[in-house]
Amino acid sequence: MGGIAGIVRRDGPPTDAERDALPAGSRYLGETVAFSVRARSTMASSDALVVCVAGHFDRAPQTGQGAAELVRDGWQSEGAGVFAQVDGAWVAAVWERGPRRLHLFRDPFGIRRLYYTDQGGRLAFGTALRPLLDVPGTSRELAREHLAEYLSFRYVHAPRTLLRAVMALPPGHRLTWENGTTTVQPWFRLRHAPPYSPMPSDEESLPELEKRLFRAVAARASGKSRVGVFLSGGLDSSAITWAASRLGPVHTFTVGVHDADDDEAPYAGRVATILRTQHEVIKVSADDMLGALPLMVSATDAPLTDPAAIPQYLLGKCARQSVDVVLCGDGGDEIFGGRMVGVLAAQLRLSTWLRRLPGPGRKLAASIFGQQRPEIEDDNSPFGLARLVGGVIAFDVAARKGLMRDPGWVRDGIRRTSLEPFYREVVSDPINEILHAYLRGRMPEDALARTGAVAQLSHLGLRAPLLDRDLVTWLAGLPGPWKVRDQVGRPVTKWPLRTLLKPVLGRPLVSRPKRVLPGPWRRWFKGPLAPFLADRVEALKEDPLRLLMPGAVDHLAARVDEGGVSERLWTLFFLDLWCRDVGAV
Repeated sequence: MGGIAGIVRRDGPPTDAERDALPAGSRYLGETVAFSVRARSTMASSDALVVCVAGHFDRAPQTGQGAAELVRDGWQSEGAGVFAQVDGAWVAAVWERGPRRLHLFRDPFGIRRLYYTDQGGRLAFGTALRPLLDVPGTSRELAREHLAEYLSFRYVHAPRTLLRAVMALPPGHRLTWENGTTTVQPWFRLRHAPPYSPMPSDEESLPELEKRLFRAVAARASGKSRVGVFLSGGLDSSAITWAASRLGPVHTFTVGVHDADDDEAPYAGRVATILRTQHEVIKVSADDMLGALPLMVSATDAPLTDPAAIPQYLLGKCARQSVDVVLCGDGGDEIFGGRMVGVLAAQLRLSTWLRRLPGPGRKLAASIFGQQRPEIEDDNSPFGLARLVGGVIAFDVAARKGLMRDPGWVRDGIRRTSLEPFYREVVSDPINEILHAYLRGRMPEDALARTGAVAQLSHLGLRAPLLDRDLVTWLAGLPGPWKVRDQVGRPVTKWPLRTLLKPVLGRPLVSRPKRVLPGPWRRWFKGPLAPFLADRVEALKEDPLRLLMPGAVDHLAARVDEGGVSERLWTLFFLDLWCRDVGAV
């Protein structure tokens, strides 16, 4: 994958050591700046500007220019408004020569990443984290104050990272640096349907959804000779495959895991047969996982969030032999209403009624339901925030207390602190608010981070049609109950997609429950991964950064058969491997 990096100083040019720290690539050297642009990224300049763009514009004005040239010329008349005219996965740097002012931009949904270090008189930035650590004076100190957030979610949210000196630009934000002063603010805001918005007509909205879905896929697949789809057999990837198959022949790829309890490959195969795609399935073994693990750790800017990332990389490696660009289904849960939203929608009706009770009645209800319905007494918080919904919960407060050496790192309220900014950005119905929290939190830090690592390692062009800005904006403007439809007393998640696909794939395929990429981790820890488990446990017990309570890791490893324990162990393994790889201190 391509990338951009740069250093800007308040006084004087970057030093030789600073310039040497920039990745290899095309260079621009100015009086106080140095930029590096790698292959598959673009740079353009004029008397007034230098522009660097990493990534791709899937939709942009038809000027025949490259991405950086388009931004350079558009900046002259539109300023930052030029980015409202483009769509895709990108980050950009704009250097204004006259005022010596740097602007950094990240795409609305965080498909590409951008990191920076700010030392007042010097700012360094890059699309990868590790090169920044080679810039002289950049500390590799672990941000221990962010460990509770990582252990709770399996990631930390931008602008925070797990290294104290390095920050991440949040999705849809811009950074401006001038004369040593840095400001960060949003340049893109998603507008949701107001509360109590009327339900749209299905006769009008479903054809409109089909049109926008097709247009999003076409923008990322048309004109490319070798295009494939990562097909899991779920609704999101099936919808993309359906749209892509209307453009021409499609090559689909599915990954499975040996010994998995719920193999999705047969479902994907049925979809591929119905849509007449050229279909390939790969099966991943425990040995495959171990062989690819070091590569995945070194390719990521943060600890891996899920062992499923490794089969995804192996699938990408296989796909790269046949195609250059692959479409993936990232974003479907967040825009159509998947995952646990169905369960929450069912609980929402009773909670809404209970919250309307007078004070004494509400207190009585709270005492009856206990901690199961924290939203009853919390009048000041949206439903999802009161329940702290937004991403998985790997280590809850009690688990962190039994794990962390310093009680100050446990941070009982870290989940609310992390999620509250996302909920406060939007005023809509509870379903839309929850989806927004997932869109702003889990998606860029978990799913898209894994997708980015897969693309980098497999040298694939990876596109996410469901994160088309027009499609996401249109769906955000529709009420949540249109996406999670109440039918015969039970909520139906992703109702629009199910309705569109039912005539194509049939009821059994579109009505089956949501599943994730399976992994027989507990069984493997007792069998082929037992030596790996023992080695990683011993490595954790070395605890060179003095993070863990003595005996905590042994206690976890002894309970590996219990639900959720293997996921917690992977979370710790990935943290330890990543810290060693980046040289955290």
